[in-house]
Amino acid sequence: MNLSFIQDENGVELIDGITYEFPYTMHERDLSDFIVPWHWHEELEFDYAHRGSLVIETMAKTYPIRQGEAYFINTNVMKTKRKAEGEPVAIEHAHLFHPTLLAGSYRSIFETKYLSPILKNQSIEVVVIGEGTASGREFLRILHTLTRLHAETDQEFQIRNLLSEAWLVLMREIRAQKQGALTQSPHTHEPVKNILNFLHKHYAEKITLRDVARHVGVSEKECIRCFKTTFHQTPIEYLVGYRIEQAKHLLAQTSEPVTDIAFQTGFNNSAYFGKTFKRHTQLTPRQYRGASKTP
Repeated sequence: MNLSFIQDENGVELIDGITYEFPYTMHERDLSDFIVPWHWHEELEFDYAHRGSLVIETMAKTYPIRQGEAYFINTNVMKTKRKAEGEPVAIEHAHLFHPTLLAGSYRSIFETKYLSPILKNQSIEVVVIGEGTASGREFLRILHTLTRLHAETDQEFQIRNLLSEAWLVLMREIRAQKQGALTQSPHTHEPVKNILNFLHKHYAEKITLRDVARHVGVSEKECIRCFKTTFHQTPIEYLVGYRIEQAKHLLAQTSEPVTDIAFQTGFNNSAYFGKTFKRHTQLTPRQYRGASKTP
């Protein structure tokens, strides 16, 4: 799984597999050894925990997801995903699609009556859907069918129809769960998004707190305050963790020398990289590479 997300100039993730011709794709994501970094995108997500349990964290709340549960993630929600504590494995099946696939033309009845009430409701971030209700079982059935269809050809109409069915089920679930009102203005997220965007784009470079604060247009003290309020760590502490996650991916998926990986991920020497990597993972880079390739 590639954790080096492609982003546009605003830091919005560009989903691999999404095209203008057919803005839908399915990803199988193994979170067993990797943490999905904080990110956001316009595409909607209909996902389920295929194996093991995982955790979705947004800027407002943490959502535990048990194996077999499905979950909807709204447009432009800033989130991170990771394996649940104590779980040996966590694999999700994620169905991602742009709202235009269901909305069709601008200001269509599909957009105004069905999509907009959810897309524009900032209080609806993540909706967890279990199989304890009839609608939950129906939602899961649709997602499993979508997974089977993903490997086939000439299924675009059927996929769009199934996504439409799932959307109607989602609307019933949201009404049944009576999701609460917005508690935090989305505008308060913008400085933090700007910081994340800067860190993700420049993590391989030498970055100081002064660089981050200057990019956002605030003092260093305010930069730490607003970031720590959300993530409970400083921007530089987050940066180090993000670099380690990128290094883990390169160690597991490539045969590049450890020294090269150290420099590619923003560490100025291999000794400091090895020490920092072990502090975060309890393994040296070479031990981690060996363990990741063990069947």
